[in-house]
Amino acid sequence: MSLVDVFAPGSLRTGPQTPGPRTAGVAGPESRIDGAGGFTVVELVVVLAVVGILAALAAPRFFGEQPYDDRAWFDEVAGSLRYAQKVAVASGCSVRVTLTATSYQLGQQAALGGHCDTSDGTYATAVRLPDGDPVTGAAPDGATLAPAVTIVFDALGGTNLGADQVVTVGVHSLTIQARTGLVVTP
Repeated sequence: MSLVDVFAPGSLRTGPQTPGPRTAGVAGPESRIDGAGGFTVVELVVVLAVVGILAALAAPRFFGEQPYDDRAWFDEVAGSLRYAQKVAVASGCSVRVTLTATSYQLGQQAALGGHCDTSDGTYATAVRLPDGDPVTGAAPDGATLAPAVTIVFDALGGTNLGADQVVTVGVHSLTIQARTGLVVTP
């Protein structure tokens, strides 16, 4: 037996080389007319059907961006609320978060002689990120936030809310605990 014969299809069979009672009438690769391998039409149709079903189930996830936009907006709002609380605690000055259906903005009491001006009710000083940009955001198309509310975090991290506040962004909800200012997300 040559090296070509060793690697030829069907040459590495084990067991009897002649059809026995278990293999009689079973068509093998050597029983094809032209001896060429390939797939049958039935196999190809089944594979195409399975691929079609998978494509029908997976395609909406690739083309529908709204759930991803809602989640990104939710994470951004939650992060900004937490940042506002941390800035209030670190600076000792109250920080106001204004939430509307399509945006949010953070403002801080003005400084007066190196301290917070507690009489400043305008919160005109923008809270800034470490890179100097103001902390504001606008909702992506189709994403909404409810309810519109104004929250003030004090120097101890607590809020001006009388009770815990639930904020909903699309199908996602977060809770701001009134007493502690803790922002709870799922």
